[in-house]
Amino acid sequence: MKHEATARTGRDKQIYDETGARVVAGCVPIDVNTKPNFVNLEWILPKGGWESDEDQETSAQRECWEEAGVKGSIAGYLGAWRETQKKQPCSFRFFELHVESLEDNWPEKHERRRKWATYEEALALVPRQCMKEAVRQCSLGGSQ
Repeated sequence: MKHEATARTGRDKQIYDETGARVVAGCVPIDVNTKPNFVNLEWILPKGGWESDEDQETSAQRECWEEAGVKGSIAGYLGAWRETQKKQPCSFRFFELHVESLEDNWPEKHERRRKWATYEEALALVPRQCMKEAVRQCSLGGSQ
């Protein structure tokens, strides 16, 4: 995956499902070599619109890079959940991403604060039920 210096903007390539819901791809970024294991973005997980020139996994990786400065590989699909975001129905698709590197500079560095969290902290901090479910489904969920 190519890691651009600027974040994508606009919705001209946005994918919508058969019901008209915006499809959002996101990651539960995990560093399996450190404790705490989760990268959390000040109460939220990296996520954003799935775009027509990418597959879902690439879109999730791109969002993780743009929003958190995290590079890594997709380790598995965690599931799909429907919720409303900003009064719009969304279909959230989350993947587990194993962290390979954390960069000092990334596209949205000045808009977002990266934070490490334990499994329990991640469950408590994320505001959306779909994010809580994604964290529960990750590989660390059963071991905590």
